[in-house]
Amino acid sequence: MSLRNGLMALCVAWGVAGCGETQPEPVAEQPATGVSEAAATATRIYATEASLELSFETMGTFETRNGRRVLILRATANRYLQDVFSFIPDDIYGEANIISERRFEIALDVENELNAVLSGLPLFVGVSTFTGTPTSYTAKIEVFPRFFDFRGSEGMWVDEKVDPYFVRNGGNNVVYRGKVDGPLQSLAVTAADGVPTVAASGANSYRLDWSYGTVHDAMDPHTVPLTFTASLAGGVTAQKTARLVPRVTSLALTTGDAYEVWPTPECQLPVYNCIHAQPQGTTDYAACGTFRQVQRCWYVNDVCAETAPQALSLEPRDATSLEPARLAWNVGSNGGVWYGLKPIEAYSTPQCPQSPPTLQGVFEQLQWSAEYRDMPGFGDGTVTNRAGLAQSVFLSDSGYGDGAALLTAIDAYAGGGEVQAWFATSEVPCHNCHEFNRFAVLYYPASRTVIVLQGYTGYDS
Repeated sequence: MSLRNGLMALCVAWGVAGCGETQPEPVAEQPATGVSEAAATATRIYATEASLELSFETMGTFETRNGRRVLILRATANRYLQDVFSFIPDDIYGEANIISERRFEIALDVENELNAVLSGLPLFVGVSTFTGTPTSYTAKIEVFPRFFDFRGSEGMWVDEKVDPYFVRNGGNNVVYRGKVDGPLQSLAVTAADGVPTVAASGANSYRLDWSYGTVHDAMDPHTVPLTFTASLAGGVTAQKTARLVPRVTSLALTTGDAYEVWPTPECQLPVYNCIHAQPQGTTDYAACGTFRQVQRCWYVNDVCAETAPQALSLEPRDATSLEPARLAWNVGSNGGVWYGLKPIEAYSTPQCPQSPPTLQGVFEQLQWSAEYRDMPGFGDGTVTNRAGLAQSVFLSDSGYGDGAALLTAIDAYAGGGEVQAWFATSEVPCHNCHEFNRFAVLYYPASRTVIVLQGYTGYDS
């Protein structure tokens, strides 16, 4: 059974309003419902696919219908509408109704549906038309809280965005976060309802946090602004107002299967790694991604079973912690015997590779960088393991730098254990002396760490 047929069967079985077919006869135009101001203040967002152009008013409005508070989203098509229905993966969601020949609306229940959508769950809308080719479409929209109608002082900047983030709070773990920037010494936010928690978040920046309940109260009704009062340098007070509303921030349209065109994203490796890199006791995971991005990874145990395998590549890592060991290795160079080790470079191989990386594969990835084009070929060097590391002047007591201390520092950085190594030497012209360029590539499979050493040694004839 196709996606559309399956959902239509659910509509018939459940008697969901707006799912059934309407008659093709023209329907008398109905006046717009909701707050009349919306038509004057809202902009529209458009998408076109085949013969259908669909647009939504970007600003939703709140109403009370049948004793319950709902958010109303309004849309217009360029074709006569036969039926519409709204859904999320595997379930009818919201209530879609045709309100005139080419106009429809979606109602989302404030108590049971709106929080999921505002926290990043996309809403799909099935649309069937009487005319055009084809006549069956699916739209995808995203809705987030957004500030607008800014009035007052230019001494502070209120970010338009209020986005959902994952913060452990013993409940649904979603926090809606905004930001105010400027040379502010203090900031207070007041409103009739829906006041956020305000906290400094760095120099000249304040964080605004709402729960779902308070962010809804701040948006409903959308005609009531929030007031921002700040203290500036010199005892000056600045004030600004802005209104917070639910906005349709994206719209896409397809004639294909929504689940194939817009599959639910998997847990992403950078997000997973960020979560597990946080200190014990962390509750705020905003640094790792949006609420939905973190939520997808929260209960994942084997991330490689959840993500697509990655082709071999090298991701640069910060190796500045090895700088003291490098500088120590360079101590003692003089006019008779000279040597030097360049800044150490480090990389990581993929966490979920298509196949286990090899030392030669790692080496070939380095060859793509202009920084390593002067290195001899892989076959011109020596391949060894931990037992043979003393073959490198960088890692042995060979009369140059302190190789044992350098190896200890590298092992600590990379986690120790098995190491695969490649060493090479190339002589360079030197009048009445001998000088050599030295190279080493170390690969630690357990930690997926690659270390690259480049330097030189020389002595008088």
